[in-house]
Amino acid sequence: MLNNKQLNDIRALQDICEQDNGIKLKLNWDMLEQRSNLEDDYFYYANDNLIGYLALYGFGDSYELCGMVHPESRGKGIFHGLFSKALASLKERNAHSLLINVPGTSDSGKTFTSSIKAVYDFTEYEMKWEPNSQLPLSENVRTRKMLEDDIPYCIKLDIECFGQSRSDAESMLIECIKEKNQRSLMIEVDGNTVGKIRMQRMQNQSFIYGFAVDTQLQGKGIGRKALSYTVREESKWTQDIFLDVAATNSKALKLYEKSGFKTIYSQDYYQFKI
Repeated sequence: MLNNKQLNDIRALQDICEQDNGIKLKLNWDMLEQRSNLEDDYFYYANDNLIGYLALYGFGDSYELCGMVHPESRGKGIFHGLFSKALASLKERNAHSLLINVPGTSDSGKTFTSSIKAVYDFTEYEMKWEPNSQLPLSENVRTRKMLEDDIPYCIKLDIECFGQSRSDAESMLIECIKEKNQRSLMIEVDGNTVGKIRMQRMQNQSFIYGFAVDTQLQGKGIGRKALSYTVREESKWTQDIFLDVAATNSKALKLYEKSGFKTIYSQDYYQFKI
């Protein structure tokens, strides 16, 4: 588990990097604060000041990576050194894949991924709901709490809609169930289960993840109705509702925009062959 000094140092360095570069780093604080694996965090200190940091996030045998270096200490090979240590650890664990997360407007991040020949994979958009938006009403689309019997269907949706391997889908679902501040919901149309959606509440804010509709039922307006229903219900608790979505085309983004969401920043993901 990370100690208080380490967590405070990471936050301080994150603030400096974000303010200096006008970016937002995705450090997954809900995971950092519950670390159990001491092999997932790599630090570079100078005179007791944190200068560089790299974090790994495991999902089964697949991993994601995010990190940062103080603006005044870049170009000195610090992040390459942290990356080499993390890569050696992943090889020992027989990791299957590695995705490197880079803020969409980070020039230094893109320079790094280019230097290690990582290949662009997809872009994830963080969107925020605008409270004055009109939400379509639908009497036949609802959500309900996920039950144990829904687990196989949720895994099926993650495989078919997000291209995950079965082991990764199972591991991620287990982690979601463990986290107390998250809710896994099933989408129903006329009482029939057709998809899923996940909610996380943190500091009076709500975040929507893992939103998927059965591939055989897509294109029928179910997604927009389900999202609108979820937002309408969640807005009774908070007006600050966010959505993380990996949209590969403008048509997919428009679905979320029609439900009142506006893109506030993006994260690019690069695939690195271990």
